[in-house]
Amino acid sequence: MEIESEGYKFKNGNYEFKYDAIEDIWYIFSCLSDTTFSSIELSVGKKGNYVISCETMMSVLKTIETIDFCCYRGAYSDAYTLIRKCRDDLMQYLFLLYVIQNKHGLTDREAEEFPLEPEALIKMIEMNIAILVSGTRKTEAEFAMEKWVYNELGNTENAKERKDFFDTSKYKAYLAGNNEKVKYIFDNFLAAKWKQEDRKLNNYVHTNGIKYLTDNYGFRVDKKQKENELIETLQSITDIFLSLLAVIDSTKLHSSDYLDALEMGMKPVEGSQYWVCPIIVEYMNDRFDKKLLAYIQEMEGHGMKILSEYYSS
Repeated sequence: MEIESEGYKFKNGNYEFKYDAIEDIWYIFSCLSDTTFSSIELSVGKKGNYVISCETMMSVLKTIETIDFCCYRGAYSDAYTLIRKCRDDLMQYLFLLYVIQNKHGLTDREAEEFPLEPEALIKMIEMNIAILVSGTRKTEAEFAMEKWVYNELGNTENAKERKDFFDTSKYKAYLAGNNEKVKYIFDNFLAAKWKQEDRKLNNYVHTNGIKYLTDNYGFRVDKKQKENELIETLQSITDIFLSLLAVIDSTKLHSSDYLDALEMGMKPVEGSQYWVCPIIVEYMNDRFDKKLLAYIQEMEGHGMKILSEYYSS
C-alpha cells in the first residue's frame, strides 16, 4: 500500500527513497541502530543510572530520509544543512561513546584485587558504583557528558561545558587528543576530506554567499550534478564516521548472525561473533583507501572481520 503525505511517499509504512545511494547509507545506519541498541553503554551519576544506546542512529535515520526528500525537491541548501546535522550528531556520538567507555571508576589494578567469588564481585560492583556516583575521579568531559544525558547542558549556567566540549571541532580535537589511532587516521587519511566537507557544510549553514541561498531553488539545469555532489558529501561524512567508529569500538559494526542464532536456539556459526554487517563490509571495501582499510583491520582491537576477503568462499 502506497501513501503520500505532504510530498513524502511511504510504502508499507516506510519512506520510499528516490536515490539508491542515499538509501544505502540509510541501511548502514539501520544496521548501526540495531547494534547500538543491543550493546548499550552504561554509567551512573548523582541522578542515577544512564545509558547511551541507539538514540543517535535512530535520529540519523530520519534525517537521511529528509535529505533524500530535499534532494529530490531540489532544496539543496536544506539538504546540505541536514548533512551538517548528521555530521555533528555522529561526531557527538563518537565523543560520548569514547567518554563513557573510558569512565573513571575502579582502576583495573583495584578490580584485580577482588577474588573471583560472588560476594567479592558484588562488593566490587558496589564500590565501583559508589566511586562513579561520588564523581571524585570523573573528568570534566564526563561531567559535561552527564549534563547532556540529564538534559541540563542547555541551561544558562552550563555555558562553559558547551563551549569546552560540545562543538564538532571540540569532538574532533578531544578524540584525536585522547586516542592515537583516531589521530593517525585523521593525519594520514582523512585530513583533506574533513577540511573540504567541513568548509562546504559551514558555507551552507552560515549562507556564506548568495549561491548558498539560490541552491535551494527547485528548478536547475545542473540538477544531476548537484545531486551527485550532495550524495558524495553524505558518503564522505559516512566514510569519516565509520573509519573512526571502527578504531574506537569495532564491535558496534557487528552483524546480527551470531545473536540471531542464539535467539532462535541454534548453534552460531563458529567465528560469526566477529562478522561485520554485510552492507558495511561492502561499503567500506568499495570506498575506502586500501591502506586505511589495512590500518583499521590491524588496529581495531576486537577481532572483527572488516576486510571483504574474510567472507570470500
